[in-house]
Amino acid sequence: MRRLVTPVVVRAVVLAALVDGYTVAGQEKRIAASDAWVKLPASGETQAMAFANFENSTMYAVYLKSATADVAGKVELRDASLSGDAALKALEFVTVPAQDWAYMGPKGAHLLLMELKRPLKEGDTVTLILTTEIGDSLQVTAIVKKE
Repeated sequence: MRRLVTPVVVRAVVLAALVDGYTVAGQEKRIAASDAWVKLPASGETQAMAFANFENSTMYAVYLKSATADVAGKVELRDASLSGDAALKALEFVTVPAQDWAYMGPKGAHLLLMELKRPLKEGDTVTLILTTEIGDSLQVTAIVKKE
């Protein structure tokens, strides 16, 4: 009888460890940003494009839903790779896939900084705050450069 109980006890302990491991593995939706920059707008322009790379090391996709910038009255998520009028419309979100990267660049998804509050010059820093679908915020410092 003791031999029958031992495998049952072992299975119960293993199952409890798996369940506990699952809750430990339940990660918050966190991402990291790198290589953030703002394309230097032409003199007199009231808009600028901002770019960054986002790494998601979690097991869940993260959706960037909105953004703000200290130098802009409004920020929209855009995608230059879309054709026609679609490229001129704001995106609802940008996906950062699970355990992967999302790259924002001049020919794809990017942030459009609108209603600039002041002229930007090369070397300036811009503070961007991106918000995910669950309300988490990520602050990113971007450098203004020509390209």
